[in-house]
Amino acid sequence: MDLVVWTYIFGGATTFGLIVAVFSVWNGRMTRRELRQFIEAGDRRTQELIEAGDRRTQELIERIAGHIQEMDRRHTELLERMDNRMEQMGQYIQEMDRRHTELLSEVLRRVP
Repeated sequence: MDLVVWTYIFGGATTFGLIVAVFSVWNGRMTRRELRQFIEAGDRRTQELIEAGDRRTQELIERIAGHIQEMDRRHTELLERMDNRMEQMGQYIQEMDRRHTELLSEVLRRVP
């Protein structure tokens, strides 16, 4: 083959190699840029999800605390009513005991 043909072959191969090399570098940079943007977007979304979860968790904690306070208030009221009822029962039992004693005394007085 002639030297001119070889010059065309090597020149074409060199040009092709140069084009491939340039686009490989460009593609690598674009790929890294795209990956960086993708990772940053994923990081932002993850952070937003975490913050939203934190807000929801805090709201739930506040709601639960409110329910616990309400339950504690109701429990206290119930215990106070039970104390009042127990006190009334104690007074009723004392009254019944007094009446029973009076009745027994009356019965014993009538017995000869």
